[in-house]
Amino acid sequence: MELALARYRLLFTHPFGTAHGVRVGTDSVFLRLSHGAHTSYGEATMPPYIGYTQETVHEQLIHFWLKHGKKIDGPNSVLSGVDRLDPPARSAFIAAYRALISSQQACLVASSLGMDGIDPGGVPAMVTLGHGLVADIPLKIKELPLAPVLKIKLGSGIDQEILRVVMDLDDRPLFLDVNQGWQDLAEAEKAIKLVGPERLVGIEQPFHRDRLDLHRALKDELPTAIYGDESIQGMDDLDRAPEAFDGVNLKLMKCGGLDIAARMAAQAKDLGLKVMLGSMSESTLGCATMFALAGSADLLDLDGPWLIRNDPFQGLEMDGAGMRVTGDSGLGISLRADHELKFEPVGT
Repeated sequence: MELALARYRLLFTHPFGTAHGVRVGTDSVFLRLSHGAHTSYGEATMPPYIGYTQETVHEQLIHFWLKHGKKIDGPNSVLSGVDRLDPPARSAFIAAYRALISSQQACLVASSLGMDGIDPGGVPAMVTLGHGLVADIPLKIKELPLAPVLKIKLGSGIDQEILRVVMDLDDRPLFLDVNQGWQDLAEAEKAIKLVGPERLVGIEQPFHRDRLDLHRALKDELPTAIYGDESIQGMDDLDRAPEAFDGVNLKLMKCGGLDIAARMAAQAKDLGLKVMLGSMSESTLGCATMFALAGSADLLDLDGPWLIRNDPFQGLEMDGAGMRVTGDSGLGISLRADHELKFEPVGT
């Protein structure tokens, strides 16, 4: 089995803003795993606010492979050392490893995760309108695919103006993503009143990750679903989630891999929580990896490919009916012929 890595910077079509700030791109490390005639890929993407860097992830993967790679040679290999990787690095390797096995078995990763017979096309998918100039909203909405739900980033101080413009331009159901940007219940109540309960699909992480009291108060007051994001990083955060949230947003770069995300989704359901599958502006590769779990989800927030302009992969589609992959093995996606990734073999 052979491993190769490529550093890359994904670039947004428009500057992308959240309550964490505005950025024009996201540093990434792409991983290529080869065994015989089969090749697969994994992605680690690091927005600055999650605390991991391209350099550290790259070095971690090299060190991991040089120490443990010779022991990994097929679907029954023991993945020694993988759990000591930081979440983005672990997630990239697990994605490639799972995809390689599924490719060898001529099936999709979703099948190996027990999702056979479940139609992910029926799970509502969202596209995201990030922070930015109000004047740019019409163009941004026009460029986004016609997904069933429109997600709006709030918490910038001009929420009311943004919501009024969006509601005049678009009649889709709305999902409000605040990224900890609201300070009190009054801010939440104003936005909710403006949108109206009949149009509101849900609200994501309105308050600071440690303010479970405010989330609990809003949850008890509202008929709509409150989802935790920054408050829910890994398995250890799930047990306390039901007291403050109706659902959780699972992300590979937070939890550390598809296998952990699958366990978290199952545990969340057991706790009576809704499950959203999210991303951190990953490419088609990262979003297709999480899409393998779509059969366990209530909402899909995997629109990264439609927000960036230099996606190295293809094969994830979205329209008014939902999402799908175009391939029939591995992750169901493929590397573009004109990709700009420069893979460097490790340990050869």
